[in-house]
Amino acid sequence: MKNKILKPKKAQISLEFSFLFFAILLASIITISHFLSQNFSKDDKVINDVENAAKTAVILANSGYNGTNPNVTLIYGGISWSDNKKNIYIYISPKPYITPEIKNFIVGYIYNTTKINQSEYNITINP
Repeated sequence: MKNKILKPKKAQISLEFSFLFFAILLASIITISHFLSQNFSKDDKVINDVENAAKTAVILANSGYNGTNPNVTLIYGGISWSDNKKNIYIYISPKPYITPEIKNFIVGYIYNTTKINQSEYNITINP
């Protein structure tokens, strides 16, 4: 009787590959999650959310949303923050055309959209 060499079935190879792929995928997700949690804090996420909301608020103000009427096109100039990331400064130009109503609209929109704590984070327009 001849010795038969047993060959693995195609389904068995596919199953083994699936387990190997799953293990690699799981290890990758854990590594990425660990990296992000070590390098980015809650404050970093808040600053990102505030910046996105500020850009949207300037666009809305330019379009006359909620009764805002800047009479010129406002330009979002950027964002900066203090060392502890609790004071956030938003730069909009041209400064002479930014009325208190427009400032209040933009700051209110940011707080309402991001749902951040107003007593913890202070947002200032054109310091």
